[in-house]
Amino acid sequence: MTSFQQRFQVLDTWLKTHTQLWQFDTFARLGNPWENAYPELASHLVRENLEIESEAFYAEVFQHCPDLKTASKFLTSDLLDQSPQRTLTHDLPSYVSAGIKGRKWSQIQAFVAHTPKANNYVEWCAGKGHLGKLLAFQDNKPVHSLEWQKTLCEAGEQEAKRLKIPQTFTHADVLKGEGRTALANAHCAVALHACGDLHRELIEQAVATNTAMLCISPCCYHLTQASDYQPLSHSAQQSALTLRQADLKLAVKEVATAGAREQRLKQLELTYRLGFDSWQRTARQQDEYLPVPSIQKALLNQGFVAFCQWAVEQKGLLHLQANLPFDVFERQGQQRYQQVQKLEAISQLFRPALEYWLVLDRAIYLEESGYQVEIGKFCDKSLTPRNWMIRAERK
Repeated sequence: MTSFQQRFQVLDTWLKTHTQLWQFDTFARLGNPWENAYPELASHLVRENLEIESEAFYAEVFQHCPDLKTASKFLTSDLLDQSPQRTLTHDLPSYVSAGIKGRKWSQIQAFVAHTPKANNYVEWCAGKGHLGKLLAFQDNKPVHSLEWQKTLCEAGEQEAKRLKIPQTFTHADVLKGEGRTALANAHCAVALHACGDLHRELIEQAVATNTAMLCISPCCYHLTQASDYQPLSHSAQQSALTLRQADLKLAVKEVATAGAREQRLKQLELTYRLGFDSWQRTARQQDEYLPVPSIQKALLNQGFVAFCQWAVEQKGLLHLQANLPFDVFERQGQQRYQQVQKLEAISQLFRPALEYWLVLDRAIYLEESGYQVEIGKFCDKSLTPRNWMIRAERK
């Protein structure tokens, strides 16, 4: 059993043990979905009004459920070799990064610094080919960039000509296998933040075509056509976990630092939606969640009753509103909002572990397919929270 497989089994068991704390739909029911399984923790959440996600909040959570504190032990290993694969030219001419936002350019530089040197590269889901551009400029080696949007290919081609670098573009739908020939001729395939099925296809097609090296930073695991996650590795296929798209979303759901106005509107909208949900359950006499479409944020400023009037029109419930006033449910929405925030703060403890589980599945699959694999972080989380990198070289 490899090191990755051992870690996967421990992590898999821990996630399965505490499934009820993270695998639930926030709006599905009025109460706490796991209060019977974790009665002490549930009672604590009802009593305490600590600032959610603060150190004090989690200290209390760990006191009532010590096993949750062990999440950190799954995330302290597997750091990429701190000495980069190459030395980047720090005084790159400014015209090389022209048109690329600063944070994105920094991500690309960090990714390239940890990318092994190769005789040639395939850039998967290239966009305008910014990653490939830096590789071609640094190494003066051929880069073949694959992208399904023709306009982006054309823009990338113009940029490559301007810089006089060995980068070519092909308009290709990689999900239809149109990148296989390029992979078969590639020494190293690279992909920075290829979403869901796109990076999954890269891994599977690279294995099938015997691509010598892979360097991938996965992203957006939930962007997949399958309703439930389809494991790649034998280890993950043996797991008792079934991951839904909602669970895959949790794996990449970071707590965003939004502006004050944006945070206020988000809180207001969620409060209104939860209040309306309480109203519709009572009015329809059906204890089930009723999804409501997206809303223009300006409507939120008109108050809770206006929101409910809009919602009943959207859902064809106008005949029920005369029997049951809306305003008495606003308070319920506020109370449920506080509960939802606490439940999601608990589920956030599992977010890094879920992402690690998914990264390990990919790493083990590549090991099973004859690759020597490294996984780790290629940059600090402040630069991008999707900072896992998988490096693989066929033995």
